Amino acid sequence: MKKLLLTILLFLHLWKMEAQSDDCNKLGAWLWYIEITGFQTHAQIADTLSALGVKRIYVKVADGSVNTNNWPELIDVNLVNTYKSRGLEVWAWSYNYPNNPNAQAEALYKAAQTGYEGFVLDVEMEFDGLSTQVTNLFTAFANKRQQAITDGHANSNFKIYCTTWGNPDDHNFRIDLINPHVDGFMPQTYVEAWGQSYVNNLEYWINAGNVEYASLGSTKPIHHIASLEEGGMTAAQINRFIDTSGSETSIWRIPGGGVSTSLWNTWNNINWNTNFCTPSSVETLSPVASLMILPNPTTDVVNIQTGGQAGSLQVFNSTGGLIYKADIGVGTETYRLELGMQPKGIYQILFRTEQGLMLGKVVR
Repeated sequence: MKKLLLTILLFLHLWKMEAQSDDCNKLGAWLWYIEITGFQTHAQIADTLSALGVKRIYVKVADGSVNTNNWPELIDVNLVNTYKSRGLEVWAWSYNYPNNPNAQAEALYKAAQTGYEGFVLDVEMEFDGLSTQVTNLFTAFANKRQQAITDGHANSNFKIYCTTWGNPDDHNFRIDLINPHVDGFMPQTYVEAWGQSYVNNLEYWINAGNVEYASLGSTKPIHHIASLEEGGMTAAQINRFIDTSGSETSIWRIPGGGVSTSLWNTWNNINWNTNFCTPSSVETLSPVASLMILPNPTTDVVNIQTGGQAGSLQVFNSTGGLIYKADIGVGTETYRLELGMQPKGIYQILFRTEQGLMLGKVVR
C-alpha cells in the first residue's frame, strides 16, 4: 500500500511539473487519413486548426512495419513544414503489433529524419496480457530514438508517448513494462463512447484513469485523449475534460469519414487557448491516494478506510452510473458500505475531501 501511494504521489508531482512547462498549452488533434476528412490538402487542415487555436497535430505515418506507399506522410517533409509554418507542433503516430519490433521502430527513425517533433505508439488489444512482446516493441522504439539523436535527426526534446486503453487494468495491460521507455501516456478516455453516465461524471473517470495508470506502474505524465466522433459531448463538456486532464489533452479525431463534419461547430467552441500557465478558475480534482477497501472482493459489506477525514463518498457501477452517495463527517475512520443488494460486478468508489480525491475499486 505504501509503495502504491508513493508511486501515485510521484506521478502527481511529475504530472503537475509537465502541466506547468514553459510553453504551457499543447492541446492537440488527431489525424487518421486526410482522404476521409473532406480536405484536399494539408495546408487546408493546417489553416483550419491554426485558426481554432490547436497547438499540436498527431499524424498517422505507419501501421505495423514501414510502408511509404500506404503512408507517404512518414517521409513527406513538405507536410511537416506546412503545419510548422502555421505554428503547430507536428507529431507522428503509428498503430503497432506484437511481431517485428525493429521493423516497426524504423518508422520513428524516418519520422525524425522528416522533421516530426515527437512520436506516439498506439498499442491496443493485440498486446493485452503480453510481457515479452510489449517490452521488445518499446525497447526497439527507444533504441531508434537514441539512434536518431546520435545521427543528428532529433534532440533530447523528441519524446515518445504511448496511447492505449483508458482502463488498462481490465485488459491486463503491462504499463509497468512500457513506463521505462516512454515520456508520457495518453489514455483513450473515450467517455463519449462509453455512455452518457460517463460523460456526466467525466472528471471522476479522468482521475480514476490517472490512479489506475499509477497503480500499474506509471511514473510519467498522463495526457488524456477525448473522443469526439458521435456528437455525444458538447463543447462545454470538452472544455471540462480539458480543464481536468491538462495541457496536452487531445481530441480523436478530425471530422470526416464517419465523423460528421457538423462537429466542426463543436470544435469551434472548444477553448483551445486555455491558459495552463496560471491556475484555472475551474475546479479540478486531483487524486491524492487510493482507498483501502476490505474485504475485496466482497459478497455484501465492505469497510472503506477514510482516515477520519470529512468528505463526500460516491459509488459508481460498471456503466458509470452513480448508485450511492453519502456525506461523511470528521472522525469516521472506517465507513461501512452495503453492496448486497447490488448485482455482481466492479464498483468504483470516490471519496472527495478538501485535500483531493481518494479512489478505489471493489469487486462484488
